[in-house]
Amino acid sequence: MSFVNYKLFGSLAKQLEPQFTPFKLIYKSSGMKMPFVVFLSNVIGIPFFTFPVVLGSSLVIHLNILKLDIVRSLFASILLALIISISEFGVILYYPIYRRYSRRVSIDANLPFSVAYMAALAGAGIGVERLIEEAAMVETNRELKQELSMIVRDIRLLGFDTATALRRGAERSPSMLMSIFLLGLRDTFITSGDIKEYLMFAARRFIQSKLNIIRGVINVLAVIAEIYVTMMVVAPLMFVIMMTIMSLLGGIIFGLSPTFIIFILVVVIIPTSAALIIVIIDGLLSKV
Repeated sequence: MSFVNYKLFGSLAKQLEPQFTPFKLIYKSSGMKMPFVVFLSNVIGIPFFTFPVVLGSSLVIHLNILKLDIVRSLFASILLALIISISEFGVILYYPIYRRYSRRVSIDANLPFSVAYMAALAGAGIGVERLIEEAAMVETNRELKQELSMIVRDIRLLGFDTATALRRGAERSPSMLMSIFLLGLRDTFITSGDIKEYLMFAARRFIQSKLNIIRGVINVLAVIAEIYVTMMVVAPLMFVIMMTIMSLLGGIIFGLSPTFIIFILVVVIIPTSAALIIVIIDGLLSKV
Protein backbone atom coordinates (compact mmCIF):
# COMPACT_ATOMS: atom_id res chain seq x y z
CA MET A 1 0.00 0.00 0.00
CA SER A 2 2.80 2.42 0.86
CA PHE A 3 4.51 1.60 -2.45
CA VAL A 4 1.35 2.41 -4.42
CA ASN A 5 0.76 5.64 -2.49
CA TYR A 6 4.35 6.75 -3.02
CA LYS A 7 4.18 6.03 -6.75
CA LEU A 8 0.94 8.00 -7.13
CA PHE A 9 1.44 10.82 -4.62
CA GLY A 10 5.21 10.88 -4.04
CA SER A 11 5.79 14.00 -6.15
CA LEU A 12 3.00 15.86 -4.35
CA ALA A 13 4.40 14.75 -0.99
CA LYS A 14 7.84 16.11 -1.92
CA GLN A 15 6.28 19.47 -2.78
CA LEU A 16 4.42 19.59 0.53
CA GLU A 17 7.36 18.40 2.65
CA PRO A 18 8.83 21.91 3.30
CA GLN A 19 5.48 23.02 4.77
CA PHE A 20 5.60 20.11 7.23
CA THR A 21 9.04 20.94 8.64
CA PRO A 22 7.86 21.33 12.29
CA PHE A 23 5.89 18.09 12.03
CA LYS A 24 8.90 16.36 10.49
CA LEU A 25 10.84 16.91 13.74
CA ILE A 26 8.04 15.19 15.66
CA TYR A 27 8.01 12.37 13.13
CA LYS A 28 11.77 11.80 13.44
CA SER A 29 11.49 11.46 17.22
CA SER A 30 8.52 9.08 16.95
CA GLY A 31 10.84 6.21 16.02
CA MET A 32 8.96 5.29 12.85
CA LYS A 33 11.19 3.67 10.22
CA MET A 34 9.25 4.83 7.17
CA PRO A 35 10.80 7.78 5.26
CA PHE A 36 8.90 10.99 5.87
CA VAL A 37 8.02 11.44 2.18
CA VAL A 38 6.48 7.95 2.11
CA PHE A 39 4.52 8.77 5.26
CA LEU A 40 3.16 11.95 3.64
CA SER A 41 2.21 9.89 0.60
CA ASN A 42 0.18 7.60 2.88
CA VAL A 43 -1.43 10.62 4.56
CA ILE A 44 -2.63 11.74 1.12
CA GLY A 45 -3.29 8.36 -0.47
CA ILE A 46 -5.12 6.36 2.19
CA PRO A 47 -8.03 8.85 2.60
CA PHE A 48 -8.06 9.27 -1.20
CA PHE A 49 -8.65 5.55 -1.72
CA THR A 50 -10.97 5.24 1.27
CA PHE A 51 -13.42 7.87 0.00
CA PRO A 52 -14.69 6.01 -3.13
CA VAL A 53 -14.80 2.65 -1.30
CA VAL A 54 -16.92 4.05 1.53
CA LEU A 55 -19.02 6.05 -0.91
CA GLY A 56 -19.84 3.00 -3.05
CA SER A 57 -20.52 0.70 -0.10
CA SER A 58 -22.65 3.27 1.67
CA LEU A 59 -24.64 4.02 -1.48
CA VAL A 60 -25.45 0.33 -1.96
CA ILE A 61 -26.59 0.03 1.67
CA HIS A 62 -28.75 3.16 1.52
CA LEU A 63 -30.40 2.17 -1.77
CA ASN A 64 -30.87 -1.58 -1.33
CA ILE A 65 -31.19 -2.08 2.42
CA LEU A 66 -32.49 1.21 3.83
CA LYS A 67 -34.59 1.83 0.67
CA LEU A 68 -33.89 5.58 0.52
CA ASP A 69 -34.35 7.61 -2.65
CA ILE A 70 -31.31 8.36 -4.81
CA VAL A 71 -30.90 11.99 -3.65
CA ARG A 72 -30.93 11.18 0.06
CA SER A 73 -28.77 8.11 -0.47
CA LEU A 74 -26.17 10.10 -2.41
CA PHE A 75 -26.10 12.92 0.13
CA ALA A 76 -25.81 10.55 3.11
CA SER A 77 -23.13 8.46 1.38
CA ILE A 78 -21.00 11.49 0.44
CA LEU A 79 -21.31 12.87 3.97
CA LEU A 80 -20.32 9.53 5.52
CA ALA A 81 -17.40 9.11 3.12
CA LEU A 82 -16.16 12.63 3.90
CA ILE A 83 -16.41 12.07 7.66
CA ILE A 84 -14.51 8.76 7.51
CA SER A 85 -11.83 10.10 5.13
CA ILE A 86 -11.22 13.24 7.23
CA SER A 87 -11.15 11.16 10.43
CA GLU A 88 -8.68 8.77 8.83
CA PHE A 89 -6.52 11.72 7.74
CA GLY A 90 -6.48 13.03 11.31
CA VAL A 91 -5.72 9.64 12.85
CA ILE A 92 -2.76 9.04 10.50
CA LEU A 93 -1.32 12.47 11.29
CA TYR A 94 -1.87 11.99 15.03
CA TYR A 95 -0.20 8.58 15.18
CA PRO A 96 3.42 9.91 15.15
CA ILE A 97 2.48 12.35 17.93
CA TYR A 98 1.09 9.48 20.00
CA ARG A 99 4.18 7.37 19.27
CA ARG A 100 6.44 10.24 20.32
CA TYR A 101 4.58 10.69 23.61
CA SER A 102 4.57 6.94 24.30
CA ARG A 103 8.31 6.69 23.63
CA ARG A 104 9.02 9.73 25.82
CA VAL A 105 7.17 8.23 28.79
CA SER A 106 8.94 4.89 28.33
CA ILE A 107 12.40 6.47 28.05
CA ASP A 108 11.88 8.80 31.02
CA ALA A 109 10.83 5.86 33.19
CA ASN A 110 13.95 3.78 32.40
CA LEU A 111 16.64 6.41 31.82
CA PRO A 112 17.74 6.69 35.51
CA PHE A 113 18.68 3.00 35.65
CA SER A 114 20.61 3.15 32.38
CA VAL A 115 22.52 6.26 33.50
CA ALA A 116 23.32 4.60 36.84
CA TYR A 117 24.68 1.58 34.95
CA MET A 118 26.87 3.82 32.79
CA ALA A 119 28.09 5.63 35.91
CA ALA A 120 29.18 2.28 37.40
CA LEU A 121 31.04 1.39 34.19
CA ALA A 122 32.68 4.81 34.07
CA GLY A 123 34.41 4.02 37.35
CA ALA A 124 36.50 1.46 35.43
CA GLY A 125 37.76 4.16 33.07
CA ILE A 126 35.71 3.09 30.03
CA GLY A 127 35.36 5.69 27.25
CA VAL A 128 32.11 7.35 26.21
CA GLU A 129 31.66 5.29 23.05
CA ARG A 130 32.10 2.02 24.95
CA LEU A 131 29.79 3.22 27.75
CA ILE A 132 26.94 3.86 25.33
CA GLU A 133 27.61 0.61 23.48
CA GLU A 134 27.55 -1.45 26.68
CA ALA A 135 24.41 0.32 27.89
CA ALA A 136 22.71 -0.39 24.55
CA MET A 137 23.65 -4.08 24.76
CA VAL A 138 22.19 -4.67 28.24
CA GLU A 139 19.22 -2.29 28.02
CA THR A 140 15.88 -4.10 28.20
CA ASN A 141 13.62 -1.17 27.39
CA ARG A 142 13.02 -1.21 23.65
CA GLU A 143 12.71 2.54 23.12
CA LEU A 144 15.78 3.48 25.15
CA LYS A 145 17.76 0.66 23.56
CA GLN A 146 16.83 2.02 20.13
CA GLU A 147 18.04 5.54 20.98
CA LEU A 148 21.34 4.29 22.37
CA SER A 149 21.84 1.90 19.46
CA MET A 150 21.34 4.73 16.97
CA ILE A 151 24.13 6.70 18.67
CA VAL A 152 26.39 3.63 18.38
CA ARG A 153 25.36 3.30 14.72
CA ASP A 154 26.30 6.92 14.03
CA ILE A 155 29.76 6.34 15.51
CA ARG A 156 30.58 2.82 14.30
CA LEU A 157 28.79 2.68 10.97
CA LEU A 158 28.26 6.23 9.71
CA GLY A 159 31.60 7.53 10.93
CA PHE A 160 30.46 10.50 13.00
CA ASP A 161 32.69 11.66 15.81
CA THR A 162 31.45 11.12 19.36
CA ALA A 163 30.43 14.73 19.97
CA THR A 164 28.40 14.89 16.75
CA ALA A 165 26.75 11.52 17.43
CA LEU A 166 25.70 12.68 20.91
CA ARG A 167 24.29 15.90 19.48
CA ARG A 168 22.34 13.99 16.82
CA GLY A 169 21.03 11.64 19.51
CA ALA A 170 19.86 14.60 21.60
CA GLU A 171 18.11 16.18 18.61
CA ARG A 172 16.11 13.10 17.64
CA SER A 173 15.25 11.90 21.15
CA PRO A 174 11.58 12.32 22.13
CA SER A 175 12.62 12.67 25.77
CA MET A 176 13.68 16.09 27.04
CA LEU A 177 15.50 14.40 29.94
CA MET A 178 17.54 12.25 27.59
CA SER A 179 18.31 15.22 25.33
CA ILE A 180 19.61 17.23 28.29
CA PHE A 181 21.63 14.24 29.50
CA LEU A 182 23.24 13.62 26.10
CA LEU A 183 24.07 17.30 25.60
CA GLY A 184 25.63 17.41 29.06
CA LEU A 185 27.63 14.26 28.29
CA ARG A 186 28.75 15.84 25.01
CA ASP A 187 29.90 19.03 26.73
CA THR A 188 31.77 17.02 29.35
CA PHE A 189 33.43 14.96 26.62
CA ILE A 190 34.44 18.03 24.58
CA THR A 191 35.91 19.85 27.56
CA SER A 192 37.73 16.68 28.71
CA GLY A 193 35.81 16.75 31.97
CA ASP A 194 35.37 13.91 34.43
CA ILE A 195 32.85 11.57 32.75
CA LYS A 196 32.44 9.52 35.91
CA GLU A 197 31.54 12.54 38.05
CA TYR A 198 29.06 13.79 35.45
CA LEU A 199 27.37 10.39 35.20
CA MET A 200 27.21 10.03 38.98
CA PHE A 201 25.68 13.50 39.26
CA ALA A 202 23.14 12.76 36.50
CA ALA A 203 22.26 9.39 38.06
CA ARG A 204 21.62 10.97 41.47
CA ARG A 205 19.44 13.70 39.94
CA PHE A 206 17.43 11.27 37.81
CA ILE A 207 16.87 8.81 40.65
CA GLN A 208 15.81 11.62 43.00
CA SER A 209 13.42 12.91 40.34
CA LYS A 210 12.03 9.40 39.88
CA LEU A 211 11.48 9.04 43.61
CA ASN A 212 9.54 12.32 43.62
CA ILE A 213 7.42 11.07 40.72
CA ILE A 214 6.75 7.78 42.54
CA ARG A 215 5.67 9.66 45.68
CA GLY A 216 3.31 11.78 43.60
CA VAL A 217 1.85 8.71 41.89
CA ILE A 218 1.33 7.01 45.25
CA ASN A 219 -0.55 10.06 46.56
CA VAL A 220 -2.76 10.15 43.47
CA LEU A 221 -3.43 6.40 43.74
CA ALA A 222 -4.48 6.89 47.38
CA VAL A 223 -6.99 9.52 46.28
CA ILE A 224 -8.25 7.25 43.49
CA ALA A 225 -8.66 4.41 46.00
CA GLU A 226 -10.83 6.63 48.22
CA ILE A 227 -12.90 7.71 45.22
CA TYR A 228 -13.26 4.09 44.08
CA VAL A 229 -14.52 2.89 47.48
CA THR A 230 -16.94 5.80 47.74
CA MET A 231 -18.27 5.96 44.19
CA MET A 232 -17.97 2.32 43.08
CA VAL A 233 -18.83 0.39 46.25
CA VAL A 234 -20.78 2.46 48.77
CA ALA A 235 -22.73 4.73 46.42
CA PRO A 236 -24.05 1.95 44.12
CA LEU A 237 -25.19 -0.13 47.12
CA MET A 238 -27.07 2.81 48.60
CA PHE A 239 -28.54 3.68 45.19
CA VAL A 240 -29.71 0.10 44.57
CA ILE A 241 -31.35 -0.03 48.01
CA MET A 242 -33.13 3.28 47.37
CA MET A 243 -34.32 2.17 43.92
CA THR A 244 -35.51 -1.19 45.31
CA ILE A 245 -37.58 0.52 47.99
CA MET A 246 -38.98 2.96 45.42
CA SER A 247 -39.85 0.05 43.13
CA LEU A 248 -41.81 -1.61 45.95
CA LEU A 249 -43.68 1.65 46.51
CA GLY A 250 -44.44 1.95 42.79
CA GLY A 251 -42.44 5.16 42.19
CA ILE A 252 -41.18 6.41 38.81
CA ILE A 253 -38.17 8.70 38.12
CA PHE A 254 -38.34 10.88 34.97
CA GLY A 255 -40.67 8.36 33.38
CA LEU A 256 -38.29 5.44 34.05
CA SER A 257 -38.98 2.56 36.40
CA PRO A 258 -36.50 2.02 39.29
CA THR A 259 -35.83 -1.49 38.01
CA PHE A 260 -34.69 -0.14 34.64
CA ILE A 261 -32.47 2.45 36.36
CA ILE A 262 -30.85 -0.30 38.45
CA PHE A 263 -30.25 -2.27 35.27
CA ILE A 264 -28.53 0.72 33.61
CA LEU A 265 -26.44 1.28 36.75
CA VAL A 266 -25.27 -2.33 37.01
CA VAL A 267 -24.79 -3.07 33.31
CA VAL A 268 -23.55 0.28 31.93
CA ILE A 269 -22.48 2.86 34.52
CA ILE A 270 -20.50 0.69 36.96
CA PRO A 271 -18.51 -1.28 34.30
CA THR A 272 -17.78 1.92 32.35
CA SER A 273 -16.60 3.73 35.47
CA ALA A 274 -14.44 0.77 36.49
CA ALA A 275 -12.86 0.66 33.02
CA LEU A 276 -12.17 4.41 33.21
CA ILE A 277 -10.42 3.99 36.56
CA ILE A 278 -8.31 1.16 35.14
CA VAL A 279 -7.24 3.38 32.24
CA ILE A 280 -6.33 6.22 34.65
CA ILE A 281 -4.30 3.88 36.88
CA ASP A 282 -2.53 2.38 33.86
CA GLY A 283 -1.63 5.87 32.65
CA LEU A 284 -0.21 6.76 36.06
CA LEU A 285 1.78 3.56 36.45
CA SER A 286 3.28 3.92 32.96
CA LYS A 287 5.20 6.95 34.25
CA VAL A 288 7.11 4.87 36.77
